Amino acid sequence: MPPVFKRLTLNTEYETLNIDVSATTNAPAGGLVSLMPWLAAFLSGLLLFAAFPPFEMSEAGWFALVPLVLSVRHVGARRALQLGFVAGLAFWLPSVWWISHVTYAGWIVLCVYCALYLALFAWFVNRLLVRWGGAKWGRNILMMFVATCAWVCLELVRSIFCTGFPWNTLAVSQYDVAPVRQVAEWGGVSAVSAVLILFNLSLAATWFRYRESEVRLGRTAHPELCLGLLMMAMTVALGIRTILSRSEQALTPVHIGLVQTDIPQGDKWTVDTIPTIYDRLETLTWELRDQEHVDLILWPETALPDEVLYSETSFALVQRLVFDGPPILVGTMHFERDQPGGERTWFNSSILFHTNGDATCRYDKQHLVMWGEYVPFEDAFPFLWALTPNEASFTPGSKAGVFELAQPAIEFSVLICFEDTLPYLSRRAVKEGARLLVNQTNDAWFERSWASRQHMAHCVFRCIENRVPAVRCANNGVSCFIDSNGTINSELKDEMGSTFSQGTLAHWTLVPGEDHPLTFYTRHGDVFAWTCTGITLATLLFLLPGRRK
Repeated sequence: MPPVFKRLTLNTEYETLNIDVSATTNAPAGGLVSLMPWLAAFLSGLLLFAAFPPFEMSEAGWFALVPLVLSVRHVGARRALQLGFVAGLAFWLPSVWWISHVTYAGWIVLCVYCALYLALFAWFVNRLLVRWGGAKWGRNILMMFVATCAWVCLELVRSIFCTGFPWNTLAVSQYDVAPVRQVAEWGGVSAVSAVLILFNLSLAATWFRYRESEVRLGRTAHPELCLGLLMMAMTVALGIRTILSRSEQALTPVHIGLVQTDIPQGDKWTVDTIPTIYDRLETLTWELRDQEHVDLILWPETALPDEVLYSETSFALVQRLVFDGPPILVGTMHFERDQPGGERTWFNSSILFHTNGDATCRYDKQHLVMWGEYVPFEDAFPFLWALTPNEASFTPGSKAGVFELAQPAIEFSVLICFEDTLPYLSRRAVKEGARLLVNQTNDAWFERSWASRQHMAHCVFRCIENRVPAVRCANNGVSCFIDSNGTINSELKDEMGSTFSQGTLAHWTLVPGEDHPLTFYTRHGDVFAWTCTGITLATLLFLLPGRRK
């Protein structure tokens, strides 16, 4: 007769002790059972990775964290941290492996840093489960609510700490799910992430109650699961209603053309390939002008190999192409001197050239990429320059820079490179009058990886948050047009369906007018995320001071 095992659960104020009481003393221990929490944490990381490009299994975002939450139920605080860290590494290492094309050390350091946030979440959930989780549905719902706030808080901190890295927040996994992503109009990506994490926790809490009480699935109500399903249904219903009820009046149609040059990063600053860059820009731009009657032409970030305002060759090329044609928005480097012959101050810029050849407006990139565009503490630690291929640091711009197009009369702002992953920049631009966002980027740094698809997914939410359209013009990767609902209406691809190619694309974009009402998110920003942060900090004050019995 096999030995009989029973589980004895002792609930104290601060800990839950689970003891296996057996009729025999020689039962095998360890083995696969001891590995289960680690495998569950690893599985959560892989499911999170699958939810984003390249696999884009958006449905995985609704249950990816369930194995991790289950794994931290009956472990100590230190083990919960370790399990969360394993899940974080399993998620981040493959998600951003493309950074290794630029720096292996930076890839590892960034993944370790980002994994710490998932470790903190696992620790926080573990502490909440010790206090409130288990057989009582009321405590489970309280745990779900506070743990959701903690997730939102950690995503917010990661997005702003040390200049911020808001990459692949949980909400971005839903970039191609139209009804779900619409709630970003009110709470930004944090609101979408909150719905997803709450549903994950509802599944885990339902399992806890089923395993740790006399409740039976299908025979009684499960308030935890009902709450998760209700939030999902309300989110989808609100999203559908928003899409169907949005007015299409008072919109100005603008025909915009973009040029994708597909210049490999290794060739952009090589003397031998500079003629190729000029030739490709000229050929594609003339092709676009001859085939389409466009109102504006876009070039990618740093499309020219030098500074257009100080280079005779580059300046002559732009003058030739813009003469008697539509304005051209040129991505270029730029520098200024504090005095004649003085030291140069470098900028990553975008300059609008009008038909008469005048460069009427310039935007300097505000949010620079650490190591890629500047070296932190470069004056104090000059040896850090060995970690970057650049020869000088750029200087950040200080204002959004709203560009004006005369025919038709619209106002737009530029986001250079990863600036479209930062919600506050888009908010600032729209509040200052922009009604169209233009993202000029060069994703060739990361070769033909899924970095470009992940990058584009973030831009979708900038459109929904502010209810304005966006145009993305890339050197290679994903050049496309996105409407104010976050729908990708047109995308540049070759005959094989690849986005990594040279070519041109023109599309009609509907741009709101000056009287376009600002969304709740545009007016108030991350008030939802900061509220969740306050709740999280208050809960920490409640959890930390207690004495262990």
